[in-house]
Amino acid sequence: MTPIKKILIAALIAYLCLAVWQVLSHPEISMQVLALSVFFIILTVITLIPDEERLKKAEMALLWISVGLFGLYAVLVAGGVV
Repeated sequence: MTPIKKILIAALIAYLCLAVWQVLSHPEISMQVLALSVFFIILTVITLIPDEERLKKAEMALLWISVGLFGLYAVLVAGGVV
């Protein structure tokens, strides 16, 4: 396992510990913490894909999803929804 992957896993564990602490302090944010935790877990698992071609496709899919969500956010802000 490369050092970058070890750092990502350590960061995920640290985030999950902080997330549990925040939920215990502020139970009203539990759904947001759950959604973000699932997202971070998925991102970390994707980095552990051993096949370089599948990893590249997953990274490109995430990149375009991010671009699309940014565009959607811009449209919603311009439309006065957000």
